[in-house]
Amino acid sequence: MLWLVCYDVADDRRRLRLAKRIEQSCQRVQRSVFECPLSDSVLEQKLAKYWLPLLNLDEDNLRVYPLDAASKQRTKVFGSPRPYEPPDFVIL
Repeated sequence: MLWLVCYDVADDRRRLRLAKRIEQSCQRVQRSVFECPLSDSVLEQKLAKYWLPLLNLDEDNLRVYPLDAASKQRTKVFGSPRPYEPPDFVIL
């Protein structure tokens, strides 16, 4: 499943820490927008354990939108980068 993750974080330090954490498993497509090829369970784990604890939910917000295959195919991109395509193989 592909997820679109975006945030609005008031504090510079919290915003930087969150961005670095999200970039570990997702591709940044704009300053506060990421495309994440994660299963539901992995996404839930990252939210609960790594991303949400960094936020002050009285001031910040984080949104996660599912992008199914049909939505991904209908995506229109002007400029770069193209929507994230996970590799067909991984070299370890």
